[in-house]
Amino acid sequence: MCTVAIKNHYINKTMRHLIYLTAHVFRETGALTQENIWHALSAEEVFKQLNTTERGLTTAEVEKRLQIYGANELEEEKKTLTWAILASQLKSPLVGVLVAAALISLFVGKYIDMTVIAVVIALNTIIGFFQEYKAEAALEALKTMAAPEAEVIRDCPETGGCVEMRVKTREIVPGDVIDLDAGDKVPADARIFEVANLEIDESMLTGESTPVKKAVDALKKDLPVADRTNMAFSGTIITRGRGKAVVVSTGMKTEIGKIAKLIKETEKAATPIQKQTVDLSKKLGLFALLTSGLILVISLLRGFEFLEAFLFVLAAAVSAIPEGLPVVITITLAIGVHRMAKRNAIIRKLQAVDTLGSATAICTDKTGTLTTNQMTTQQIFVNNKMVTVTGAGYAPEGHFEVDGKPVEAAKDDSLSFLLQIAALCNDARLRRHKLDGKQQWEIYGDPTEGALVVAAAKAGFQKDTLEDKYPRVDEIPFDPKERYMVTFHKISMEKLHVYVKGAPETILERCSDILEDGKTKRLTPQNKEALLKVSTQMASEALRVLAIAYEPIDAKELYAVKSNIQRGRAKLIFIGLAGMIDPPRPEAKPAVQLCKKAGIKVIMATGDHKLTAEAIAKEIGIIDAGSKVLTGADLDGMSDDELDAVISDAAVFARVSPTHKYRVVESLRRNGHIVAMTGDGVNDAPALKAAEIGVAMGIAGTDVTKETADMVLTDDNFASIVNAVEEGRVVFENIRKVVKYLISTNMGEIITILAALILLPGVPLIFTPVQILWVNLVTDGLLDKFIAMEPKEKGVMDQPPRKPKERIINRDTMLNIIYVSVFMAIGTLWLFTSGYSNVGIQRAQTLAFTTIALFQVFNALNCRSRTTSVFKIGLTTNKYLLVGIATSVSLQVLATVLPPLQTALGTTPLSVWDWLLIVLVSSSVFIVDEIRKFIRGKMKN
Repeated sequence: MCTVAIKNHYINKTMRHLIYLTAHVFRETGALTQENIWHALSAEEVFKQLNTTERGLTTAEVEKRLQIYGANELEEEKKTLTWAILASQLKSPLVGVLVAAALISLFVGKYIDMTVIAVVIALNTIIGFFQEYKAEAALEALKTMAAPEAEVIRDCPETGGCVEMRVKTREIVPGDVIDLDAGDKVPADARIFEVANLEIDESMLTGESTPVKKAVDALKKDLPVADRTNMAFSGTIITRGRGKAVVVSTGMKTEIGKIAKLIKETEKAATPIQKQTVDLSKKLGLFALLTSGLILVISLLRGFEFLEAFLFVLAAAVSAIPEGLPVVITITLAIGVHRMAKRNAIIRKLQAVDTLGSATAICTDKTGTLTTNQMTTQQIFVNNKMVTVTGAGYAPEGHFEVDGKPVEAAKDDSLSFLLQIAALCNDARLRRHKLDGKQQWEIYGDPTEGALVVAAAKAGFQKDTLEDKYPRVDEIPFDPKERYMVTFHKISMEKLHVYVKGAPETILERCSDILEDGKTKRLTPQNKEALLKVSTQMASEALRVLAIAYEPIDAKELYAVKSNIQRGRAKLIFIGLAGMIDPPRPEAKPAVQLCKKAGIKVIMATGDHKLTAEAIAKEIGIIDAGSKVLTGADLDGMSDDELDAVISDAAVFARVSPTHKYRVVESLRRNGHIVAMTGDGVNDAPALKAAEIGVAMGIAGTDVTKETADMVLTDDNFASIVNAVEEGRVVFENIRKVVKYLISTNMGEIITILAALILLPGVPLIFTPVQILWVNLVTDGLLDKFIAMEPKEKGVMDQPPRKPKERIINRDTMLNIIYVSVFMAIGTLWLFTSGYSNVGIQRAQTLAFTTIALFQVFNALNCRSRTTSVFKIGLTTNKYLLVGIATSVSLQVLATVLPPLQTALGTTPLSVWDWLLIVLVSSSVFIVDEIRKFIRGKMKN
């Protein structure tokens, strides 16, 4: 049976804290090898050792170095050899029994039987092999999403300026000079030699939540990774500023590569479906052995020849074993994986699909998963009125409203002035590009600044046009301590405008006047207090609030004004406030509601502030009455027992680190939950490993995290997790339907055979061995595959999560199997005995053979739903099954009319009356089950 969809990479139980320990070792020891001391060398020494310059390398030199250092990518695990993949498909006990049966058939010269069984085994092997291959290809496609290109300086002329070029990140080599711009992902470990307000988010590597301000000076040797401020590390994100760096390490030699090398391959515990399949296989094997032995004994006691009895027993054994089960379970899981991939969830382990169906808790990040990860300006307070800005994300689409009435921004002097300042006192850029044939908008730079640029664009003010009209001549870069940014713009030959944005309290301290109705008025203490109240109210709604101000000055006053601002002596004119937020995804709220309806607990675990997290959680419905909002600091003050006591009421964990996430997952598990956990950074790996379902982000996630996860989201969307859980439930239900169908039909055959041997002494065998094989190959072999393609039933998410130990065949299913099997046996025996007494053995066997086949056709319709009538589901909702039924019935008709098949199967033509009688008898199983479903529905109502 195919148990692997993609090569699995997991961390051993003893290595659950590996990432933390590794990071700790790097922090504490520094591991002072040659490749780890680049930060201690001056830029000139680095260039000398790497035999390069600030002008970069030539293409010819790059090609040579690629041969020496290899491609700049993380090494993949050794791919499983083809023969090993093929062998892994044959590990099921059911397949083992079939192999044994094929060998026995070969030994006794029954080549047709041997061929039939061999075809079944081959089919299972081929399906499993190709499913694994396709899944690997899907993950490879995901890997290309992470930083596929970077800007480098190459092939500079002897004289003149250098030109940057974009190359694939895998082609970068040590010695390359790379350009670092806000919004870029660093393609390799590099020594920085030029900076301009450069800040890099290294949280995915070090766990530090705030961006690191970068410098160029050489540092001490024995510094941990987190303190190497003159280095840029592969996979980290540039959040502000720009710079240049020379690449010192690529691929597995980078810091992220070292951690990837330490993550060892191991297997997780078998999933419930694996355990149940093995258990079911053993029981069915034992059942086949016992029934085959019983049939053999009875046949010999009845006086049949040993060879005839043995061949019959062999066919009966194949009938007792649902040989299609390994194939169908694989197909059912593969269909689930395919459906999940269509809904943006790539499953990395085929058999883990069923775990999703039993998930009882989803622990999710906020940014980018529940929200768009695109900061958006939603409110602007200007000229004593609150302006609402519509639209979400980076697309400059939306309009402005006051009290629900549209406002034309260009005609509102105060609003238009504020938006122009917001766009000019800004380092972010708004760019449009095509992705998959669609126009996409993207921000290069700080997301908060990007929100202001987009808001200005909605009013028709393009940043590039404004900068051409009012060029920047000087600036005071944003400083986290001072909490403001200042730019100076040329208005005319003699006049400049000073544009300022920053924290409201900081800006108001530097303001002496306010602009109202186009006039400058004195800003009184009462005005300041009122504005701070407005700012606080906006912040309470989870908005990130910035104040906007300006000052007109003479050009010759530039340096004096700049000094006054830095000393807190400025006399700025206050314009207004802008409130930004990372808005919830539109699909997040209905997805959360669906989870609650399905009995799944949703917990937000985010590094963001408590106020922001709480506001978003309330908006999308995570927080209910009585829900608790806890912080990382709260967790630090709790023991595991105290956390376990409050976890059931907790809905939000704010300001949490990866360590906190790990504790939350473990607490949920101790409380009996089956947990799905999201993560994107390397430090999230332990929490993903601890959860039953580790979910990595396909866009924001690191390759290391993707390799650790069970599932990868291609759109980083919470709704995709819920969709995957839904598909996981559908997969389990379809497996249950298929198993019910196979066992009920096979048991029906066995009961019929045994009953005929016991109750009809002196009568020949009810079926020939080849007829039994035909029914199992043509009827079972076709219809069970199409039952696996059954679409989801309504209300699949209205039920609580199933228990992980819930069996595929529960009590209700078993009772249903028994009465269906008995109905099949009674109907088949009745037609056989009627035919035998009237028309002879061959006609009687043909009647019985065709009846048992059509019983299975009608039983396939029963198995489409355990509780709902086929007529409510819709006869045409599973078109594949209709095709299968038509094919199966057609082949059965041909088996009775085509001379070659008549000879091989021992059949004879049937009359119209015979066919009518067969349909009436075989449809009884369908009619009775429809009555059962009707009564069950009435009793529930």
